[in-house]
Order: sequence, then C-alpha cells, then structure tokens
Amino acid sequence: MPVQIQDLALGGRTLATPADGSFSNCFSDGIYRTIAEDADIVTLYFGINDSHHRHGASGSDGEDVSGIIELGTIDDADASTFYGAWNVVVPWILENRPDAHLGVIASNGCETDDYRLATIAIARKWGVPCLDLNGDERTPMMLRSTNPDISSEAKDIALAKWRVGESNQHPNAAAHAFESTVIEHFLRTL
Repeated sequence: MPVQIQDLALGGRTLATPADGSFSNCFSDGIYRTIAEDADIVTLYFGINDSHHRHGASGSDGEDVSGIIELGTIDDADASTFYGAWNVVVPWILENRPDAHLGVIASNGCETDDYRLATIAIARKWGVPCLDLNGDERTPMMLRSTNPDISSEAKDIALAKWRVGESNQHPNAAAHAFESTVIEHFLRTL
C-alpha cells in the first residue's frame, strides 16, 4: 500500500490560536481534530510561526506579526498560548488516535530559544519522543539553531552552508536533504 501523507500544517500555520481571534490559520483551532482516525504516525513540528507572534516579534522572514501568542506556562490549558495549545492538542491525539505513534519535533529557526525549550518540556510532560533540530547529544544541528550550547562559530558555518542565500536564511535544497535523513531516522524510532 502506498504511503499516504496528510499535511495539516501548511502555509505559515501556528500551533496556538491568538486570544484576539485576529487570524485562524491555527492548528489548535480544530484542525488537529481532522487527523485521520487510522493514522499510523503523527508528527507535530511547530514553533517558528508561533514565535513570530510573540510580543516584540520582528517577523524577520517577512511574516505578519499581528495576533499576539504568548509563550505561557507548562500548566496552561488554553490554546491561546504556545504551551496551552500543546496541552490541548497532545492529550487529544493520545486519547483519540491511540494507535498512532506520536512524535514531536523541536523547530530550528524560532525567534527565541523559549519555543525550543517549551516544545521539549511538553514532549517530556506527555511522554512523547522529541527530535531537537537545534542540535543536542543525538542530533546534528541544522541552520538557524537557537541552542545556546552550540557555539556561534558553528551556527555561522551551518547558516552559510545551508541557507538559500545572503538575504534569505531559509534552508536550501542541501539542508532539506540532510534534514530529511535525520527526520526519517526519528520517524523509524516511533
């Protein structure tokens, strides 16, 4: 049977839903409930777009920064904060898609390291495997890492090697190819 992929995190989607309702391109705004009932593997990879909606966000990649999304705290249960949205979505998947193998990916490229740390903390809280694309003891660092344990020189080398160009720090084709092997290995462990 051919692999079927259900891509529900497209086009700048955030995990959290801003309290002011200024936009609705949000995974926690009911989209997570459309995960196929027979899904084998579910991966959640959020943080970059949420970080662009925090107070004082720069929208460094040209994003719209309207609609504030607070980071919140690990005990939040409201989808209007980043932590809270995780605490809405993850238990729902665990309860309603019990046969799916769930994995979380800590995103590189967030505007602050808080989003990486929040993602890792949520994965631990819910007992879900987590892949940190910012570089840790098991994972190579990709470009735009926010991990403070990685030297600035190493980050600069990775950025020069894997960015599209001087004025565009998005991953180039080589970065996507390398990152895909790391993610594929992670998926095989779920």
